[in-house]
Amino acid sequence: MTHRLTAFLVLLAAIGTARGQTAYSYRYWFDGNVSTLKTGSAQGETTLEADISALAKGSVHSLHFQGHDADNHWSPVRTTFFFIPNTDTQSVKARYWLDDNDAAAITTATPGGTIDLDISHLSIGTHAVHYQTYNAAGEASPVRTAYFYMDVLQPATLTCHIWIDDNQSEAQAFPLTDEDITIEAEDLSVGMHDLHAAIYDDKGRWLTEGTVAFEVKAPMAVITLTATVETFSFPKDLDFDGVEGLRAYTATGFHKQTGDVMMSRVTDVPAGEGLLLVGEKGTYEVPVATSYSYYANLLVGLTETTLIAKSADGYDNYLLSQSDGTNCFVPATDGTTIEAGRAYLHIPGSLAAGKKSLKISFDDNPDGIKLVPQTSGEEDGIYYDVAGRRLSKPTKGINIHRGRKIVVK
Repeated sequence: MTHRLTAFLVLLAAIGTARGQTAYSYRYWFDGNVSTLKTGSAQGETTLEADISALAKGSVHSLHFQGHDADNHWSPVRTTFFFIPNTDTQSVKARYWLDDNDAAAITTATPGGTIDLDISHLSIGTHAVHYQTYNAAGEASPVRTAYFYMDVLQPATLTCHIWIDDNQSEAQAFPLTDEDITIEAEDLSVGMHDLHAAIYDDKGRWLTEGTVAFEVKAPMAVITLTATVETFSFPKDLDFDGVEGLRAYTATGFHKQTGDVMMSRVTDVPAGEGLLLVGEKGTYEVPVATSYSYYANLLVGLTETTLIAKSADGYDNYLLSQSDGTNCFVPATDGTTIEAGRAYLHIPGSLAAGKKSLKISFDDNPDGIKLVPQTSGEEDGIYYDVAGRRLSKPTKGINIHRGRKIVVK
């Protein structure tokens, strides 16, 4: 006999009240002496090892045990008796059986370990488990008996009901197992939500419930600019409002005489829209959000790699390029391949015929400068003001020369 006593406490949650609660606390003491009282907590079926080294040897002692469920109910006190011999003799085997079926007793060589009992075949009601150990000399300990109540409730029959916010009428039911439970949350609005979970047994009895708050964040499109001006298209609606350092434009018009492509800044962008992005090189996160806008746009967005011609359906097609370091649009050639996520410009052929490059004009003048292209035939001495107007000579203030800012004092 060792100085620790293993007491088998089977399905303690159901003892006394038989409410099916699986979480509980307990207390125990020896020989009616409350000064030896110890407390603890457990979940479902468990075992308890109690220290008996302070108890007198050569005497019979009693262990008193009481369980306490989540509804603040104490089970009846259960008492079991055991004998501590005068000399320490190690138990080398144990035998146990259920109810009065001694003939079906099972022997184990690990009396100090945990023994799992198969009780699935038992009827509903009160049952007993009997336990006895033997030392090397074959001497048997007194039979220790514990009683438990067998309910129809088994762990595999528990059901978890899950719902979000106040939509309990739309709760989804899942068998409660060791597997993770996955629920769909794609249709939830951006912001904070409450996830509720309630556990029921197979009789529909409520056991416990919990709530946890979680946040749904706006999905993001990750956009990387490798140049300060790029064409762009995305297969989902985007919201550029509040995105620092990045501006989105659609091509809303074309001036036949000057060759200016007029760019208007937009924030609410439908899926697949052709855009011109302006910003510092780097990576940006743009929220994916439902768009309610429609644009008459001369930029054609591509969500898949596309082969285009120089002209098609009465339109001349143009690609973003540079002339003397300044961004502009130049005519496409037949068989040009444009990768997904980009855009090209198409202008009615009757308007842009014969133009070798098209200037870009912004309605909000980004960075305070209108991007004006220089053609190969222009002389080095030509200057422009910040509005893109040609100057006869440099003037005081900011001038544009060959695409660069020059300050004249």
